[in-house]
Amino acid sequence: MNDLLVRGGTVVDGTGAPSRPADVRVRDGRIAEVGEQLRPDGEPEVDASGALVTPGFIDSHTHFDPTLFWDPMCDPMPLHGVTTVLVGNCSQSLAPVRPDQRDVVSEVFCYLEDLPRPTWDASIPWTWERYDDYLTALGGDGLGLNVATLVGHTVLRLFAVGDDAWTRPSTPSEVDAIEAALDECLRAGAFGMSTSLGFDEHPRRGKVPSRIAADDELDALIAALSRRDGLLQFIPAPGNRSLRRDVERIAALTTPHHVRSTWINVFHDTANPDLARGLLDFAAALQDGGARTYPQVSPRPLDIQVNWSGGMSFALLPEGWHRFVQAGRDEKARLIADPAWRATARAEWDTVGWAMIPHRQPERVRLIDSDHTLADLVALRGGHPSDVLADWVAEHDLAPGVVGMGVANTDADGVAELLRHPAAVISNSDAGAHVQMFCAAGDTTLLLTRHVRDRADLTIEAAVQALTQRQARLVGLDDRGVVAPGAAADLAVFSLDEVHWDVDVMIADLPAGGSRLRRPGGGYRATVVGGVVTQEHDVMTGAAPGRVLRKEHRD
Repeated sequence: MNDLLVRGGTVVDGTGAPSRPADVRVRDGRIAEVGEQLRPDGEPEVDASGALVTPGFIDSHTHFDPTLFWDPMCDPMPLHGVTTVLVGNCSQSLAPVRPDQRDVVSEVFCYLEDLPRPTWDASIPWTWERYDDYLTALGGDGLGLNVATLVGHTVLRLFAVGDDAWTRPSTPSEVDAIEAALDECLRAGAFGMSTSLGFDEHPRRGKVPSRIAADDELDALIAALSRRDGLLQFIPAPGNRSLRRDVERIAALTTPHHVRSTWINVFHDTANPDLARGLLDFAAALQDGGARTYPQVSPRPLDIQVNWSGGMSFALLPEGWHRFVQAGRDEKARLIADPAWRATARAEWDTVGWAMIPHRQPERVRLIDSDHTLADLVALRGGHPSDVLADWVAEHDLAPGVVGMGVANTDADGVAELLRHPAAVISNSDAGAHVQMFCAAGDTTLLLTRHVRDRADLTIEAAVQALTQRQARLVGLDDRGVVAPGAAADLAVFSLDEVHWDVDVMIADLPAGGSRLRRPGGGYRATVVGGVVTQEHDVMTGAAPGRVLRKEHRD
């Protein structure tokens, strides 16, 4: 019996209502009572005196799909109050996958989400082909939090069409097959589908299959989502005009079917401060016209560390630095000394205006193994910045610590404006991906510390609602996101004076010797999943009460 009494706290219930003193009693994993001075009945207790008691936080944009096979506790998410994550975003999921497609699905997932392939190969059991079996395998012997899933459009197209999915739109019969595959996944418990319309690609095959799909295919899949109240998550192409075009395209398809959609790529840009606000105003206008379209905004500043082992840091410099990053060690050594490669790298450096690493602003490229930026090094040594960086890389074993500083979301005032915008949802952490580029865990704690406690950009009631009830409604988690009788007993207990958001650190704890950036715990008193305490004071309890949530779709 998962019984618990959380005593002496102030409940912020997730609805936006004013906080109030109250105890919370849990019976068999669900909230039974919320009221003052509840009488203990022999159940375990959590001391919440001087602390807030809120619904457990929900992160609706993560890539923990593979991670949960090597870390079912999902460290450090419970240490930041998170009790539920949504995986399967950005057109990538681990099912349905035919045996002969496992390698290419692994390639594209590891490439797009910057995951070490040796860790993946050592951990993913591939005991499934269909979605139902995948969900069973994902749950394993229990998890440190709950997991809701989306099915990726790219893997659906591969499953139903095969290799032709990389090169052409689907025929009418293939559209029917893809729709049938999606419906099977939804009936198995998926909460919706994700797709990518721009940017994502395979390092050799080009555009991911979801980007090849025509409107007739998208319309059929959206109709299937509508029949089962599913969510559509998508990535629009970057760039103001391209992004608006893609968002309008999806809004035109989803609105007649009354399907919810959510999308990313909205960040505050100090050099163009009106851009993100304009995108959110654009989304608000679509909402006013009946579209259920919700852009995601994040509180976290984007500092990106170069992953020299195949990451996407330089993806927009394809023949120069991106080619170098994708190469093996021997090829890296050859390229860095090759005058022809260096000439190509210089030319792309000068002609490409923007990349994830701000190469055109070398003062924002920090060299971890020194006190210098790239601009400092250029001033000291002279020469073209690309050549100076190449020399530095050669001098530091072909993999020095290099960080692009302030890629986006650097101005707290500008970010606060996005967080308060009524059209937006606060999400887009990307946690579980890009593990050697940045640590995306802890966005919940950053919101509470910087934007609630320190700056008062949001009230605690508004911030908690954004992290709980609003996420639950977006995803379709009908019994979560509030502290109320009958709701699932997923809770976070914390004091605003005690929580802290600390700098991430690189640790080598992944299978097959892999490394990741990890954020330390956030100082939460307790995190509760289904009435069971999963962490106390930044220490995991070892309990694994979390489960794979299967949506009960209407027929």
